[in-house]
Amino acid sequence: MAGPGSTFRSSQTETVILKTYLFAANAGRANVVCGSGASLACGLLLAALLSPGCARHPESADDLQPITEADAVLQRMIETYRHASTYADQGVVRLRYRTEGQWIEDQARLAVRLERPHRLIVRAYQLTIVCDGESWYTHIHDPETGDLDGQILVRPAPEQLCLEEVYDDPISKNVIAGGMGGPPLTLELLLGEHALEHLFQDSVRRELLTDQRIASQSCRRVRVTSEEGTLVFWIDGQTHLLRRLEYPTDLLARQLDPEGLIEDLALVADFRQASVNVDLARDDFSIPIPPDAKIVSRFVLPPRPLPSDLLGQEPKPFRFVDLDFQPWTQSCLRGKTCVLAWFNIHPASELCLRQLGNIQREMVSDPSIVFLAVCTEPTSVGNRQLDRLRKDWDLPMPVVRDLEAYGRDVFQIPGAPTVVILDAEGVVQAFEVGANPTLVDRLPETIQQVLSGQSPASSLVTRFQEQQHEYHQALLQVMQPPRLREAVRSSDLR
Repeated sequence: MAGPGSTFRSSQTETVILKTYLFAANAGRANVVCGSGASLACGLLLAALLSPGCARHPESADDLQPITEADAVLQRMIETYRHASTYADQGVVRLRYRTEGQWIEDQARLAVRLERPHRLIVRAYQLTIVCDGESWYTHIHDPETGDLDGQILVRPAPEQLCLEEVYDDPISKNVIAGGMGGPPLTLELLLGEHALEHLFQDSVRRELLTDQRIASQSCRRVRVTSEEGTLVFWIDGQTHLLRRLEYPTDLLARQLDPEGLIEDLALVADFRQASVNVDLARDDFSIPIPPDAKIVSRFVLPPRPLPSDLLGQEPKPFRFVDLDFQPWTQSCLRGKTCVLAWFNIHPASELCLRQLGNIQREMVSDPSIVFLAVCTEPTSVGNRQLDRLRKDWDLPMPVVRDLEAYGRDVFQIPGAPTVVILDAEGVVQAFEVGANPTLVDRLPETIQQVLSGQSPASSLVTRFQEQQHEYHQALLQVMQPPRLREAVRSSDLR
């Protein structure tokens, strides 16, 4: 719980620290990745901890190690999943930490339902997989691309479920592996041929901790430590099912917080309502398909949408007021390259403005460029408080207030932080949404292009149009025949 005087705030998806949808350049195309770069790193770390790797099977009795109580608890759990005819949970993964007196939390679904031999539901991060025994359906929820332009992957169901089927499509694999907790561990337990065998190598330490309770359930706890990090398994003492998994956080902390501002970082998966060998309704293993869905055999990545329709356009008139109540208008900024950064009082905005401050200091001798920090906070946050904030954040640029919501109504800013660059004619040349650790590397080049009379916006729009054409050509290659559209029709997949 947050302490006195602190606040709790969900990070949702607007900050780079916990942004749910990221795109990475790959041969000129965009890749959907679930989770931030730090989350992806954590997902890969979990894969390293749990994957078989170079593990070998014992060749003789001499190779067998004595069975400890911790090993026995883990092996009983593995056997319970291996022999389960059905399984269901309402799993979630939670990332939680405290910074500057505020609790930040992000949560994603990590739920699995299975009925052997070939019925499966996986709801992990943006991904939904449904196998009804006849067909395999996959849907990716991604608002920024319109759920991958309405694509739904459909293929015949396998005769028997296995992990290879889950990870068969590269984009689906990227989404589920890139989540902040990696793939659901329950999938490995249920479908892995040699589930968690990597944990029993000699180089891995396994130790039994004191029992603890989750609600009314007493859990055996096993700590597993390897070179990659430490996992803690919370295993139900009666059902032998995994109730909770604590992930390693050392690497995650370094990725999220290179400056050491984060405290009490925790990444935990809770497998709520986990049960085995219970009757599951057949209707659960179904997925409605909208009438306008694009039925594909493989996902094709649509190009990342342009960050704003204002790119290459001059916005309508706007007006800000600084902390001395002096106006800053569109007309008074004309003739200068202007970097506008909308911000609120949040660590993501602080990161963004500190980066801009460093960029401004490198360009301090250029009088043709103006930096403005545009505050979106309500008037309940006074000018004196903002002036103290400017000093605390070490900002060299003026702080102005957007009291008439020009950011929302004229620039269509989706949230803070957002950086907009206007050229000397007042035309929008760059539009950057959200904090980004690489901003300090990329933005100076964009500013120099604008100062030299180039139009980054025109280049971006042209490239987007080319990518749209390439995408539609690739989509034609994977579209399924119209007969597959006769499935249940609905406008809501979630």
